[in-house]
Amino acid sequence: MTLTDLLNQNRDVSTDELNRLMYRPAARELQIRLNQLGLLDPDVDGDKETPFRPVERWDGIIGVNSRAALESFAQLAGEPFQEKVLSINVLARLLMETPDIFLPIEWDDHETDTLQERIAKRVLRQMRRQGHWIARSPEMCNIVYVEGMNADGTINRDDFNGWNDRRMVIRIAPGGRPEMLVNDQSTTEPGRFYTFNPLNPRGAARIAFGQYKAWVDGFHNGRQPALVQRERIKLHRDLNQDGLRNRRDPIDIGKSFGINQHSTRPGSPPQYVNSYSAGCLVGRRWDWHLSFMEIIRQDSRYQQNKGYLFMTSVLAAGDW
Repeated sequence: MTLTDLLNQNRDVSTDELNRLMYRPAARELQIRLNQLGLLDPDVDGDKETPFRPVERWDGIIGVNSRAALESFAQLAGEPFQEKVLSINVLARLLMETPDIFLPIEWDDHETDTLQERIAKRVLRQMRRQGHWIARSPEMCNIVYVEGMNADGTINRDDFNGWNDRRMVIRIAPGGRPEMLVNDQSTTEPGRFYTFNPLNPRGAARIAFGQYKAWVDGFHNGRQPALVQRERIKLHRDLNQDGLRNRRDPIDIGKSFGINQHSTRPGSPPQYVNSYSAGCLVGRRWDWHLSFMEIIRQDSRYQQNKGYLFMTSVLAAGDW
């Protein structure tokens, strides 16, 4: 049973019905189409040799995330939506639409672009080159960390123990123009203290470049609003304490490292990373971090499901 077969039946179908075994191929096709339109997150996976990035793994189970993506599609298409129902009109539109027409992305630079729009486009183009998934809906956001980049998009030396990385949130506005909602000082690397006093005997944690789907809204150390790790990520272990990420590093993959997305402290931002990161993704400025949390909580996926696993890309500016 395919989506075209369903369309030929000329009737609405409930998502509960789609979860029956005979409809599983159609349900998988539905998930794939919603993913290609930039509305449904993919699964993400990797191993010690392969960077974490999206994988083609669709279970054909129409659960809360698939239903939320279907509702988002219907709203964007201007079609009436009934909860847990795939209507004949929505299905017909879904089979007709393509990503670059339905939810386009303006990839190329234009003379009228602001600096931040140019940076956002540059980051999105790099995500595309790396095979990362991009949320296209104006109601969704893309969280990206770029290691070794300044606020104006120039590349820096990525000095050890410095706030020389960027935390970004990029939204695709209606019509396809990328918007930079957050561009803040951060670190993707452990500071001096934990590099030489690691919590793990194999060395301080340094997240591997890639795209992950691993964080939920919660509290860092039970106190600070943060995105808290709940799924698998890949780490380099700085066993030789050289403050670098290299091929000789031991590799760890797991879901319980406590690699969170948090900040430092209220008041004046600290000059150096030092003990503020043992490998977490840390925003330097407290007020900006609270703003970051408020912005990502407006994402329609989180609004539909407070247990939503946020996706995040970690890129190296030097690769560009």
